[in-house]
Amino acid sequence: MRASRLPNLAEFRISPSLSSAGRLILLVLGVACTGQEPKGENTPDATPSPQASAIPAPLAIVPTALASLAQVATSESGSTPSGFRGDVPLGADVSARDPVVYTLSAVLKYGDVSGPPRAPEVNAVALEGARKKTELRLAIDVSASRMRTVVLGSGWLLPPESELRARSDRYGHVLVWPGVATYRPLAPGTLRALLGEGRFDVAPITFADLSPKDEAGKRIGIRTRKVDVVTRAAKATFEIGRLSDLDGGGILLCRMLLDLINAPPSTPLCADAELPVRAEFRWTGRGQLGFELTGVLKREKSDKLDKSDSAPNSLSVPPADATFAPSSVAAALVVNGLHTALTALELASFRTGPGDVQTVPRAPSDGLIVVNATDQVRLMHIDGVTVAWSAPRAKTTMHGLPKGRYTAQSRTFLGEAPDSPTTSPVPGQVQLGVPDTRVR
Repeated sequence: MRASRLPNLAEFRISPSLSSAGRLILLVLGVACTGQEPKGENTPDATPSPQASAIPAPLAIVPTALASLAQVATSESGSTPSGFRGDVPLGADVSARDPVVYTLSAVLKYGDVSGPPRAPEVNAVALEGARKKTELRLAIDVSASRMRTVVLGSGWLLPPESELRARSDRYGHVLVWPGVATYRPLAPGTLRALLGEGRFDVAPITFADLSPKDEAGKRIGIRTRKVDVVTRAAKATFEIGRLSDLDGGGILLCRMLLDLINAPPSTPLCADAELPVRAEFRWTGRGQLGFELTGVLKREKSDKLDKSDSAPNSLSVPPADATFAPSSVAAALVVNGLHTALTALELASFRTGPGDVQTVPRAPSDGLIVVNATDQVRLMHIDGVTVAWSAPRAKTTMHGLPKGRYTAQSRTFLGEAPDSPTTSPVPGQVQLGVPDTRVR
């Protein structure tokens, strides 16, 4: 039987009366036939990411749920959202007036962090307090078309109280500096480098393969369904739930998590009134990271969300009166040497007193020499607590830990390439990561 020729979309003229959703479906069909990903006129060329060389070739995707894709990718104005650009300031947001807001609490978790060695001088109470202080917590305000995500605690590369804001009619995010005085737009594909390295590199966006599961569950009182999402960066399992009156706001939280695995923001993972309740990311190389909602509070328009912003413009993207300042924000995020998440006094509380350890040759008189053997920003754990980030190829000394034995471990901020835990003496030296031996 002779194969029929696929139609050439260039031979057709699209009627001006065709709806935007219909145009998008034709565009997606064209991508499926040609195997090429569309590129908008306002989309900047992607900056090469330091992670790109370690990720295999993208997976193919079979276009599914075209109607859902058209619905998700259509903004409140009825057109396809355009992406933010980091070098372009934004106009005032005059449409952020949604009446219902949900306040969510969430946390990011690593799956294999090891605790302290057995020793009588281990201070379990102090370690637990330090864990809570450095836990990767998020406070999320979400409405029908806007979202504000605030990072809490000292466990982030971003300063505490930094915000990521998003809106349904634009792809990407806006980074808002603590104090809501300055902001920088983030193009789609930026969150991996921002959270993991304090950089604004744009990683290549690749197709995502969605596989809905028959499994149903329940998390924090919300019934959920499961969906697997596979990209070239990771395989992720999402548990998607529903909240009444949420409309399209939960799609913004889906977009944020999809950005971590380089998936297109138009991926039809969530529908109206849906949002991710839990997600597990398993990276293509090694390591994993978990996301989980820990609380949901429904708030009305008249509720005061915080001390500095009042409804209805508290979710404006960008914030009212904030100044576009990309260069100053970028400079403040650079990791030099060793950046500690805890004070020397807090580190000293890890033990009730000095332990009995042998003197290590060429060890410092006090402290722990930290050697980052990789070209990545590494996150270091001591006794299961996030204590510091080390710049690539840096060798620095961390002071504060009492004499004794500690469990040391490191990984990237997103949980990739975790080290096996090692017992390290203080005073002494610890190496983070495995040296990169590739020819440069």
